[in-house]
Amino acid sequence: MAIKSRIKNIFCGKEQKIDDGKRNSYKTSYKKTRVSKNEILIVNEFGFTIDTQSDKSHHGGIDKAVCVYSQKYYPYFKNKYDLSLSACAFGENFTIEDLDDSEVCLGDKFQCAEVIFEVSQPRQPCWKISSVLGIKSLTALIVKEHKTGFYFRVIKGGYIQIGNELELISRDYPDITIEHINQCSFNAKENQKI
Repeated sequence: MAIKSRIKNIFCGKEQKIDDGKRNSYKTSYKKTRVSKNEILIVNEFGFTIDTQSDKSHHGGIDKAVCVYSQKYYPYFKNKYDLSLSACAFGENFTIEDLDDSEVCLGDKFQCAEVIFEVSQPRQPCWKISSVLGIKSLTALIVKEHKTGFYFRVIKGGYIQIGNELELISRDYPDITIEHINQCSFNAKENQKI
């Protein structure tokens, strides 16, 4: 059976200054805007040509070119923690349907129109998630629940748009899901092999 996921939304943004009243103001590209359904976007090795990444030591570059988050997690946080989160609450470039971190493996290659993506690593949630959204506990909850999302590197660039499907074309590490990596990372003692 083919493993596929539809791209529900694509978000891109420009750097802006945020002041949450608790820290010094900081620059971030976290706040992104949904692109038009009919807009055709160019993807290269650094991600979307119309998107920016402000903190390149932690986000962006060829190994973190596109940030992906599952649509499934929005109702999860609503049902479990009563958090009503707006679209792109996690600063993702792609919101995907049908798949989540328990179903995506490190090194998976996905075809999307003419673009080929490779799953490079889980996203590392940082303080900016809580800061930008004004929800103090959110970053900690993402870590606790292991629902971080993940990054794509771009193997082959090209054109894509909302509604395109991601289709798995190769899987080398079927036991190393993004969720498993997060469990090992965030709960190292409980996930050691004797």
